Amino acid sequence: MNAIAPSFPRDRAKWTFFAVLAACVLLVIYTDERFLVNRHDPEWAHIAPFKWWLLVHGLAGATALFTGVFQFSDTVRRTHLSWHRWTGRVYVGAVFIAAPVAWYIGTHFEQPLLAAEQPVQAGGWLLTTAMALLCVLRGNIPAHKTWMMKSYCFCLVFVVSRVPDAFNVHWTDALISNFLWYLVAAALVGPDIVLTVRELWRKRRTPRAAASTSVNGSHRPGGTDRAAG
Repeated sequence: MNAIAPSFPRDRAKWTFFAVLAACVLLVIYTDERFLVNRHDPEWAHIAPFKWWLLVHGLAGATALFTGVFQFSDTVRRTHLSWHRWTGRVYVGAVFIAAPVAWYIGTHFEQPLLAAEQPVQAGGWLLTTAMALLCVLRGNIPAHKTWMMKSYCFCLVFVVSRVPDAFNVHWTDALISNFLWYLVAAALVGPDIVLTVRELWRKRRTPRAAASTSVNGSHRPGGTDRAAG
């Protein structure tokens, strides 16, 4: 009987990750986006010069945030490949709209410290998405998965950067700029760390599973006598 090595518990980790993400999204909506239903909120004065650009960016960004989830479902990819492909196309299209608009808003309407970070964040999101698209068009699925993870991590910067607002963090321009730079770095290297740890786990567990099979199968007491007799 062939042994199946215990794999990295990625399903549990994946569900935990998306559960935490859902909680963060709800927290951010409650904390930062309530101004959308309050016409007297002072945030409207801040966004007034670019509110229509922000509307386009917000709608496209939200589309990318929610359609991107389906790109990481093995079940959807295996049983509904056409749905996986169509949501992937919608995701790419949404990023190709949201990222350039974010670039424009960041360079024209943000404070100088943030104006330096915003093009890198938006450009990184655009670049990683373009690389993911190029890889899948060339049939390089492993590289496609890696770049898609990086792209979605850039998408999540919007959510993660706003979570501290729920805990009354007193931001300064320098503090928020530094925090955003850290998130950009995490988006670039985080997926590589996850994939490397998963591969190391798999290689670590495979020899143990093979040894267990050898002891319990090939070298069972009396096994040779029964096979011969």
